[in-house]
Amino acid sequence: MEYKGDLNEAKALIGAIDRSNAIIEFTVDGEIIDANAMFLQCMGYTIDEIRGKHHRIFVEPKFAVSSQYTEFWDMLKKGTFCASDYMRLAKGGREVWLQATYNPVLGADGKVLKVIKLATEVTNQKLSSANATGKIDAVEKSMAVIEFNTDGSIIRANDLFLDRMGYEAHEIEGKHHRMFVDKEFAASQAYAQFWADLAQGKFNRGRFERFDKAGESVWLEATYSPIFDPNGKPVKIVKFAYDITAQVRQGEALEAALAEAQEAEKMRNELDRAVQEMSTPVTPIWEGILLLPLVGVLDSMRTSDIMNKSLSMISEMRAKVFVLDISGVATVDTAVANQLIKITKATRLMGCEAIVSGLSPAIARTIVELGVNVEAIRTTATLRDAFEKALVMVGESLIGKKANDTDAHKVK
Repeated sequence: MEYKGDLNEAKALIGAIDRSNAIIEFTVDGEIIDANAMFLQCMGYTIDEIRGKHHRIFVEPKFAVSSQYTEFWDMLKKGTFCASDYMRLAKGGREVWLQATYNPVLGADGKVLKVIKLATEVTNQKLSSANATGKIDAVEKSMAVIEFNTDGSIIRANDLFLDRMGYEAHEIEGKHHRMFVDKEFAASQAYAQFWADLAQGKFNRGRFERFDKAGESVWLEATYSPIFDPNGKPVKIVKFAYDITAQVRQGEALEAALAEAQEAEKMRNELDRAVQEMSTPVTPIWEGILLLPLVGVLDSMRTSDIMNKSLSMISEMRAKVFVLDISGVATVDTAVANQLIKITKATRLMGCEAIVSGLSPAIARTIVELGVNVEAIRTTATLRDAFEKALVMVGESLIGKKANDTDAHKVK
């Protein structure tokens, strides 16, 4: 382009370019003529170190002897403009990335006089971009990835996603995300709100059930991540996901096993209660006399149940004597001994006398050593002794009742 301004203005323009760009000049054969301060600073050289040397000092040795490098300078000799990002070597072999243009300068006869390179260092940007690209590549290789427009239509999916869901790329691109969910959920307000939130830039993470091409359930631990343009507007949604179907199935199996175990425990407890009911039968043996023979191990829970059953039967049968035979019990502790005393006291409050029979020497010694107050307990050595005492007590009661009835009749 021919510049038509005055000379001062042209110099000012050149000065502005020189201050904002790394500039170096070459002959048509690639030998260095001159370089500005910005270029020298960028590459770490002084002008005397590079003037008269060939451009190849800035490139890797293998590239310098390649046909591609020869063709590069042949194109510049012919007046072809070149622009790109170039990797060059600064002093000491340090890699430098330059965003540059190689500009052939033509003489009046149209022949190339020299080549001027204008450049901006973009090393940091290149490294940052390479780092980001590396991370993306790593994610693509380890996670199922799918991209959507903000309306939910599918842009692309990586191979891991396609393989897991059983689709080819052309079968899903352009279609809506709802193809992966059941029809009822796809038609729901919750699903519509799900995409409305994403379109507004709201991040979503969780465990999601989706369905593959065969209609089989697939569980994904996933994030739906809105991607924003420079103005902060969401432009697409990227989903990163791990397949956790096996873990979910295992969890469901464990839950089922736990439920079965809980049901089995419930049945066992019910059976234990039934056995306990059978092992503590309160039996009427004579008019006004109840017998409860105990066998096995006594604990606080069982003695509490014995009390409840005994008091209920005493009330129902209007018993006068309650015989509690413990000849089939091997040992008792303090809590059980105290519970037995409470049973005798409770029966007395209901107008019924309690007799404890069959105390073994070991139990008797234990009760005394434990310091349990036994003054309120009526005891016998054997069940036979308890029957005889109970019959006497009931007989006395009946005789007393008969005498009272006779006296009342005489008064009339």
